[in-house]
Amino acid sequence: MGGHSFRPRPGAARAGVAVVIGLLLIGSLALLLDGFVEGHPTLSSAGPTLFPSAAGTPRAGERFATLWPFANDSIWNLPIGAGARFVPANITRARDWGMTVDQDVIILTPDAPRTKFFYNDDAWNGGSRCSVEGGALFEAPLPADFVVPAARPGWTPNFATAILAGDNRTLIQGQPMARCTQGGSATMWWSQTREDLYGPGFSGGHGGSMLSSIGGTIRSGELVPGGRIPHAMKVNLDGSDNLYYDDVTRGFRWPASAADSCAAGCYRGRNPALRMGSLLALPPSVDIGSMGLETDAAKIVAQAFQDFGGYVVDNTGWSVYALSTEFSPQHGWLEDEFQQAWGFPIDPPGRDNPWARDMDRIFLSLGVVDNWDATSWNAVRNSKGLLGAGGGLPRVSWAPDFGGAIPPPDLTPPRTWANLSGTIGIDNWYLTPVTVSRRSNSGSMRARRRRASP
Repeated sequence: MGGHSFRPRPGAARAGVAVVIGLLLIGSLALLLDGFVEGHPTLSSAGPTLFPSAAGTPRAGERFATLWPFANDSIWNLPIGAGARFVPANITRARDWGMTVDQDVIILTPDAPRTKFFYNDDAWNGGSRCSVEGGALFEAPLPADFVVPAARPGWTPNFATAILAGDNRTLIQGQPMARCTQGGSATMWWSQTREDLYGPGFSGGHGGSMLSSIGGTIRSGELVPGGRIPHAMKVNLDGSDNLYYDDVTRGFRWPASAADSCAAGCYRGRNPALRMGSLLALPPSVDIGSMGLETDAAKIVAQAFQDFGGYVVDNTGWSVYALSTEFSPQHGWLEDEFQQAWGFPIDPPGRDNPWARDMDRIFLSLGVVDNWDATSWNAVRNSKGLLGAGGGLPRVSWAPDFGGAIPPPDLTPPRTWANLSGTIGIDNWYLTPVTVSRRSNSGSMRARRRRASP
């Protein structure tokens, strides 16, 4: 699992739009098969409502899962608690770019035409990702006119993807996605369907951590004048400068379930607390009003970091910071909304500007919530709103309940099977590359290896 360089988005109205890419590399066949079995304020003041006919009409103070996903005890929705124990993150000041974003493809159109997504393994090798290179991985609702641009050498975005299935609650997630022309073939390298829009929302398509493609994404209407980000965010950092690796932790911590496949060599940070999955936040001792922030946009980000924090989900592969942002059929690119709202880009290439200076002020002030793990989370979620992440009274109230009718869960039992193909030689070793196709009704996966049996 991994991430490396990123470059400007094609077709942008401005120059210098950068995209974080994640390099999802296969460490071993066993890892793959084991791993793939199976803001907005409250609705009274939120932006456009998605799918009221499917979800019912929420009352004031309630929320739609499409606008504000996952249960209120999800890691993405829990505020920081007064008992959170901070250690300095000691993030290295970015050198290469003013700020960057990692666009999450969010497709919440369950009534759109069902479309087949085909296997393509161009991934981050510079190929376009446009061509069909294998069988269909799954079918999912996809608007006919929605285009996810082709990759090219030097521009290979992560495009971690979350698609809402026709049952209005199952999430199909994976990466990287492409749909290079309107009505054309949709492609993806790998996918999974383990998460429920109304559930805890842990796993997803961020290959560096295997965390959610939609949880923690900055959504349309959140980072605008008068906006608020009412949830934890997702953060990408340069592994070489910041992320720690040892043979015990293997470079990640809960809630991440993986690190980059290059972690043993490409994570060279010195802070044992700062690993893939770390929860970063501004400690309560930091007075946001005294940070010297020059932009109101940065004040919104800083407040979200202090109230909810942000989880490290991917490695940038160069000396930059990144936050995950929405790219969707409903709202387009969040970068364009940001530019229109504030009059400057969210991802300026230069560093001598107010926004870039503000990002330095924020990221260099972040701490790691070091007493946050699965055991702590279970204690907090059982408190029913009385505790926050790390324990103690929450800084702000938990997310409100969902409004309207919640669709029933899909209780279809999962089925899984695998096929291997290739020419077998002596001692069960393949003489040619072998394709392993693992298929199920809860997702699919393809990988290549050289030996016929363990």
